[in-house]
Amino acid sequence: MEQKEVTALDKAAHLVSKFERSFLNIHPTFHPAGIQGEIAGKSSNVAFAANRIVEIHHADLNGDSCDIVVTVMDADTHLSRDYFTEIRRLHYAHIDEADRALYCCPIIFDRNSHETPLLVRCADLLWGFAGISTMYPGTMISIPTSVYSLPLSLAEKVGGWDSDPTAIGEDMHMLLKCYFETAGNVISRVVYIPASQCNVSSDGERGWRRVLGTCVARYRQALRHMWGALDSGFAARRTLGYLRFHKRCSFLSPRHFALMHLLWEAHFLPCHMVIIMVFSVLYTILHPAFELHPILAKAFFWSDVLRTSSFIGMNICLSLYERWHSICVNSRMQDMHEANLLDTGFSPRLWYRLQHLAERICFPIAGTLYGAIPALHAVFLHFWTDRLVYRVSKKPTFNLEALSLA
Repeated sequence: MEQKEVTALDKAAHLVSKFERSFLNIHPTFHPAGIQGEIAGKSSNVAFAANRIVEIHHADLNGDSCDIVVTVMDADTHLSRDYFTEIRRLHYAHIDEADRALYCCPIIFDRNSHETPLLVRCADLLWGFAGISTMYPGTMISIPTSVYSLPLSLAEKVGGWDSDPTAIGEDMHMLLKCYFETAGNVISRVVYIPASQCNVSSDGERGWRRVLGTCVARYRQALRHMWGALDSGFAARRTLGYLRFHKRCSFLSPRHFALMHLLWEAHFLPCHMVIIMVFSVLYTILHPAFELHPILAKAFFWSDVLRTSSFIGMNICLSLYERWHSICVNSRMQDMHEANLLDTGFSPRLWYRLQHLAERICFPIAGTLYGAIPALHAVFLHFWTDRLVYRVSKKPTFNLEALSLA
């Protein structure tokens, strides 16, 4: 909990009393504000709580083996019971490598997407696609998005979570830290159990004010995501440091280049794509085809081919997503019915509805508005500061009890 929150003590006491019978132990922590060198955000909160976890399990860490796995997730995350079962299976199936494994899973926005504005829904779809695109079978390394798990021994070995301004992208940053602190030997294992997430919501009234408020809140969230471009600098510094002090370095391996490519996709590609598309179209409008140099004309031709292919490919992806979304929603509905928790938010999709068909043509706008523009916004602000004023975007509540805790 945040110590500065007025209701933190009462909220923690309520949660402990309600759920203490469902867990072996619950230990609340209260993260104070203003710690030297820290920046407000999820990473500093996790870093403070992790110190408490290390204190509690100090004896286990000093033993011959430590079978404690730490899971980090957002406040609105809903994990399936199968998620923890799968981590346990993977942990013991690869016990020789368990001390350097980091587990990540895809995310899916299936709680309130039916009442979310079109562009915001498209942006979150693209965000989910970006995460799962690194989690295919045989991938060299996967980058977690919001939710991940790792052994406590690995977290303690790499020095825990960072809480300085460069760690604002806490999930990606922790993977990078584990990667470099283990000299590239960390293993990312995919848990194919998606984590349910909520789309950003707004306090505004119904109607256009609520739509506008939600869109503005999503842009603030996108700016926070793209502020994580600082991780590219972190990775570049660590790579150059190893190349400087180690004559034979594993960071020249294909796996390292794959990781660098993922960072380029996350922090550079959105801007590059929009700049190329906009200026190639404008240039061909202002200059007729017969005025173009043959090489430049071929470049524009292949740009058109790639642009069209990307549009078709994304529509194929959205078609496949419909089936996956349905499976995830139905599975979670069944779990919640068995647990007698029916008011946790469900957002089924029907592909033929206008609001879902519109996603197939609006995703380039959403990608530009919530990808390229906030990325440019963030990197230009980095010329003056690396400290982000962290503001949490509002998420929806689904019942009166949740509303009393919000």
